[in-house]
Amino acid sequence: MLLLAGAIGYSALAQQSPQSRLGSADPGSDRPVLVAQSQTPPAASATPDAATPPAAAPAPAPSSPAVDETALRYFARQGDTARVQAEIARLRLLHPGWEPPTNLLSDEYVPDADIIRMWDLFSAGDFAGARAAIAAKQQADPAFVVSEDLLNSLALGEAELRLRNASDAKQFETVISVAANMPELLTCERVDTLWRLAEAFAGTGNMARAVDAYSYILTNCDDSAERYATLQKAIDLIERADLAPLLALERNGTDGQPEFTALRLDLARRAIAAALEDGSRPLPEDVSLFESAAQSSNVAEDLRLMGWYELSRDRADAGRRWFERAMTADPSEQSVQGLGTALLQMGDPETAEDALADYRTDSEELTALYLDAAAALLALQPRIELDNRVLGRIVDSVMAARNANAAQELGWYAYDFQQPQTALEWFTLALRWKTDLEPAAYGMVVAANALGDQVTVESIRTQWGPRSERIANFGRTTSSTAPPLPQPRPQRAATATATATVTPVAETRQAQPAQATSSAPQASSGGRNCTSFVPAGSLSAGAALNHGWCLMDLNRPAQAVDHFSRALQSGSEGTRSQAAYGLSLAYIRLGLADEAAIAAAAAPITNRQAIELEIAILTQKATSAYDIGDYRRALDALDMRARYAPERNDLLTLRGWSYYHLRRYREAERIFAAVAATGYGDAVAGLAAAKAALTLF
Repeated sequence: MLLLAGAIGYSALAQQSPQSRLGSADPGSDRPVLVAQSQTPPAASATPDAATPPAAAPAPAPSSPAVDETALRYFARQGDTARVQAEIARLRLLHPGWEPPTNLLSDEYVPDADIIRMWDLFSAGDFAGARAAIAAKQQADPAFVVSEDLLNSLALGEAELRLRNASDAKQFETVISVAANMPELLTCERVDTLWRLAEAFAGTGNMARAVDAYSYILTNCDDSAERYATLQKAIDLIERADLAPLLALERNGTDGQPEFTALRLDLARRAIAAALEDGSRPLPEDVSLFESAAQSSNVAEDLRLMGWYELSRDRADAGRRWFERAMTADPSEQSVQGLGTALLQMGDPETAEDALADYRTDSEELTALYLDAAAALLALQPRIELDNRVLGRIVDSVMAARNANAAQELGWYAYDFQQPQTALEWFTLALRWKTDLEPAAYGMVVAANALGDQVTVESIRTQWGPRSERIANFGRTTSSTAPPLPQPRPQRAATATATATVTPVAETRQAQPAQATSSAPQASSGGRNCTSFVPAGSLSAGAALNHGWCLMDLNRPAQAVDHFSRALQSGSEGTRSQAAYGLSLAYIRLGLADEAAIAAAAAPITNRQAIELEIAILTQKATSAYDIGDYRRALDALDMRARYAPERNDLLTLRGWSYYHLRRYREAERIFAAVAATGYGDAVAGLAAAKAALTLF
């Protein structure tokens, strides 16, 4: 048995070397796992050599009235043979020559009622009542000597109660202290105290000692249910990689099978699920075990979990096979959602749309996924003529959900089939449903131009020119009458009602226009090229976060919003923090300062990130306020921004013009003069305007 503390103080207990081990007792022994920390070790209890008197012993003499046999007979009536033997040994030491009665259950003996009451109170857990009864008995009978067993039992019961109460209150240091000073608590007979001690070690960060405590149980205790529960508790507290020493203590059960088979499978299942949540890598043996179990059991839930795991590792075809098996075992919403997602990741929206069609109204998630598949199908290049039945259900679903992204894809689809009027109607509808959807606004310009409607072209250019370079430059930098079509950009959209139709025509199609290119770097998301569409809901939180950053690198903040929002659902604080930061940046890039501020508060972020976002949000608010002529609010935002960072020349110029429009010409002149002196050309015109105003006013 290991001596944890010896004569050292309690404060050193929690600092024991990780090399120390609780369970140094021989396997199968039931000795305590800790030794009390006292200056003087207690005397060892005497233990008889045999459980019963030798057969050849002479008949015992009648008991002397001076010997109190109450406790002895009480234990006998309780059937507690261990305490019977301990009490016999104690009485022999106190009364040399005394021998126990041959019949401890004899009705002729009249026990001491006071002592019986003490034991009854102890058995009921009323330790204070038992001590009060002892005190009363000693006061009434000064010659009364309480049995050592009762005193020890009371001390042990009181210590166990203190330990349990401290454990329930999460006072882990107290739990460790009580256990160290009462090692008799730490035996297989009281396995609950060992569990609580292990939890206390884990709660104080001493994971090595927690493993030691669980190891002691698995080394020395034989109850199969308690052993199983021990590993269950360890799994909840200890990291997967640290469980190996405990798993190594596995025994075969009564059926000849390893006792922890089910727990090993549960561990593997947890590891796979954790990998989907935070992007971690499960142990190869866990993956192999779970994959084998899923194949043999054909349980739909496990088949789906393997499918999502394969998708998270960019193995879409392997994921598809798992989900197809899940559909066979359980043709449900959960199974078809995985299958549709896998098909989309494989770049097969036609099969995905067909697989999801019958389930598209079963849930909001399936409706959104179906519309993602429909949008990707409509956006396929070269275009394919869709069957009227397929096109009809897509249109019905778009109208029912008022999905702006799918609506604008219907617009591009109609446009490519030489239906500019129908295309314009879809683009108009999409922009009505989602007023900041730039591809729809661009589509309106393209379709209106094809119809010769220059009034609409110029109207859209006026509204969107400051926010979209390609709309601002439409028709000015290229002679093409068919500007490049955008990549599909599926998003969840708001709702509204309207009617429109798309009817593909059989006329010869126009030559496919050149694809628009982006100057942004083609970042990857865990090995995935994010230029192809992947629904945010199909990814783990960690993978969605990476995909969101990839989309930001490609300057696709509208798509990145969905992926960062998915990442915000993570159980990992680090993932949520980065997701909140990314979501806020995406909203800033979209010009949505208020939404950016809300996103920044969705999860804790670093001080550096908070300041960076605050500067960007206030910059956006200042420019937005200036654009709508709210010059006072623009100045307020600039003043708040100045607390965090010096103003750039462009913002100083904006400040100068805000002063100018508020007729604060002297302040405007001062700002413009300072900026113009740096060589910033945009301030020169402002300086001239301010000086001219001062001569007039």
